[in-house]
Amino acid sequence: MADTGAFNIDLPLFGTVTTDLESLFGTGKDALSELGSLMLGSEAFGQIGSLVGSVNGELHDNLLSSLTSGMGLFGTLNGALQCCASDYASLDTMVSDSFGALGIGGSLPATPAAGTSPADVNKWWNGLSGDQQANLLSSDATQIGAMDGVPADVRDAANRSVLSNLQTQTQQQITDLKNTPTSPYDPEGYAAMDQQKQIDALQGKLDGMNELQKVLDNGGTGATQKYLLGVDTNGIGHAIVASGDPDTAGNVVTVVPGVSTDLSAGHVDQYTTAADTIVNSAHNADPTQSTSAVAWMNYNAPSSVPAALFSGPAQAGGPVLDNFQQGLYATHDPSDPLHTTVIGHSYGTTVVGEATQAPGGLHADDVVLAASPGINVDNAAAMNVPGGTSHVWATRDDNDPIVWAEGFHDTDPVTPAFGAHVFNGGVGPSGLVAAHDYYFDPSSPAMANFGEIATGHYNQVTSPPPVQADPSWSFPIE
Repeated sequence: MADTGAFNIDLPLFGTVTTDLESLFGTGKDALSELGSLMLGSEAFGQIGSLVGSVNGELHDNLLSSLTSGMGLFGTLNGALQCCASDYASLDTMVSDSFGALGIGGSLPATPAAGTSPADVNKWWNGLSGDQQANLLSSDATQIGAMDGVPADVRDAANRSVLSNLQTQTQQQITDLKNTPTSPYDPEGYAAMDQQKQIDALQGKLDGMNELQKVLDNGGTGATQKYLLGVDTNGIGHAIVASGDPDTAGNVVTVVPGVSTDLSAGHVDQYTTAADTIVNSAHNADPTQSTSAVAWMNYNAPSSVPAALFSGPAQAGGPVLDNFQQGLYATHDPSDPLHTTVIGHSYGTTVVGEATQAPGGLHADDVVLAASPGINVDNAAAMNVPGGTSHVWATRDDNDPIVWAEGFHDTDPVTPAFGAHVFNGGVGPSGLVAAHDYYFDPSSPAMANFGEIATGHYNQVTSPPPVQADPSWSFPIE
């Protein structure tokens, strides 16, 4: 009799088969219990399907077909079983692959190594199946949400989950500290003061996250949709919030803030509001174009003006900014033209200057330097902006006290020697903070010019008024 490639298995051998299935399915105890109790009657196929999970497309159909044809009428109580050896081997491979793809009984796809370019990250992400993406998003939201090159809507979904977890964890840390008694052998109260300092720092971050949550909640119906592109509580805390979808907008503006920016309620409100205002300004400049603006609070800003005398934070933040800008291009439809603008404010201009020195230069069509103490770059030509010096812009409000810091970080960008296009920043209100923040006021000339630059209407950008001589410095000539 010819060998048909099939063999008979009776009840004693059924234990071997179920053992194999246990290793295949990875969820051995549950699978073996189901198989043993049902002896794989007709209902068993549906239960196997649920154990396997929803494998997309042809793989799922092939798997169920192999189960049906290969295992036969497995539910008969006499234990007789016919199984084609090749079908069983195929079943082994397909079940193992299916579970590996789903992250059940196998490992999830490896994420790109640190330093992988955003373009390669995007290629990796788009090469995953829908199930693989969903499982990574569920199992490793923190990493997926922080990866430049992952689409904005995916990062937003991941980071909203991360934000919720961080809020819960931070609140629990505050509660635990409050419930922890300090040592009775501390008559000077130093331990209690240190504990309160920790509580205050955590509460500041929690307030910032709560404000961030409010911004996200208010960015729905009737308002510009918000996208949370990054959030963490490391060090001073960081956040990246886009007003409008940067993956579909024709123009994307990245705002880089200055001294003392952290994950606090005040700064979250200040810079997300600035992003909203820039979107409105761009719309006023050209209603036919779509614009997204990003509040990029993602570097360790100096905590004070004296700390801003040092270039370390800018040197560390520059490459991070450059990577983010590369990510904007990686996730944008290549068939849809993209125009990007980076606006640095105060010490943020120093960060932008460092980013332009990255290999290949900063990925931005226009660079705007507002209220700069200097950018550690000698001149506009040395900024390596793709369009040349005609796309380097600078401004300073006439009342801005930043003038006292002129030259702290090399040449002041508003000086003729630097070679940038200097535009009208207006005359802000008196007062250190009010004048320094006037650029983001909806009524300021600077804000109107931000919109014109963002939409490419360069001929509409207004120049500063002529400098008037100070009469206090004039002397009569006899």
